[in-house]
Amino acid sequence: MTPVAISVKANLESVTGSKHIYPATFANVGHNLVGQDHKTHTAKAVQIDSVGSFANRIEQALAALNTLPEITTQVGDRQLSIHELPHRAYDAILRDSLLDGQPWRSSAIGKAVLDSTPRNATALYTYAPLTLLLGGWDSHGGDAGRGAKIARAVACEIWGYEVVTARHLTQRIDPLSITRDTEPHAIVDGILTQVAEGGNGVRPSELGHGDVPGEAVKGVFVERIELTGAISLARLNRYHFPDANGVIHEARDAAARQALAHIALVGILAVMDNLDLRSGCELVTTSREFLTVNADGSRTPLEVSQAQEEMHSAISTAADHGLVFSSPVRLVAGDALARLAQRGLV
Repeated sequence: MTPVAISVKANLESVTGSKHIYPATFANVGHNLVGQDHKTHTAKAVQIDSVGSFANRIEQALAALNTLPEITTQVGDRQLSIHELPHRAYDAILRDSLLDGQPWRSSAIGKAVLDSTPRNATALYTYAPLTLLLGGWDSHGGDAGRGAKIARAVACEIWGYEVVTARHLTQRIDPLSITRDTEPHAIVDGILTQVAEGGNGVRPSELGHGDVPGEAVKGVFVERIELTGAISLARLNRYHFPDANGVIHEARDAAARQALAHIALVGILAVMDNLDLRSGCELVTTSREFLTVNADGSRTPLEVSQAQEEMHSAISTAADHGLVFSSPVRLVAGDALARLAQRGLV
């Protein structure tokens, strides 16, 4: 039987036991509601955490274990990790940084990483293994259409079902009892200043004074919450990890794939143990199910109680085959990037 995936499923609930939660909010959309009925204020489902957001949580959780290789770049007073860059190994911040005085893309390490393909993913495994798991696209390399694309092999998301939308009503009560109907004002030199009638001023309520009511569709009631996802072993099996001479070894490939699968599993478990997604959406799992999915559709339970120990063992086995994680790689922002970042902080 050929394993093609590890499936993940969990039932969740709010730490308060309430069915009222605050799902993710998206610009110009609000909550992502599926099958919304505006008359009844109901929907079939609501997105609580997206695949991309969950991937970011996996990165943060795994970075905290101090097990994976690290690439950082110093931008002024900030040190940014590859684990927090939106495009991972292909991010423009790395592109515009220097390694030992050389542009990242021209350096030996940068070139090896950026030249990686499914046929030769050794450099990505060595320096940026999470790119192989969570995906990446070299869209900032000068030719976005032909830039390397690594499809994600891990995808998890959280949805709520049987949804009733809620209205979030707020009321700022002004302790000074300033009314809405008063002379126009503006903030001048950092302080409230009265503006002559007809001048460029607004009501005090628009500047934080007065009683200000607020109303928005925010928060929902849900009957059930599910986390679902998978680690695609079939996708990991596409990758090869040739040695320094370019020779592919079956055992070496298998060791790298096993290490990556175990890293992904540990990352998912770590996120499950800390589902503090946002204010009003702190969740816990009430059940968890991990299954190995075979090519014929059959499924067998997967034991995960020793996941971290098995991950370290798999990483060690890969190292025995010559696949060793790199020591930290430190970059420094190029002059232009440093200037842009400084402007952003002013």
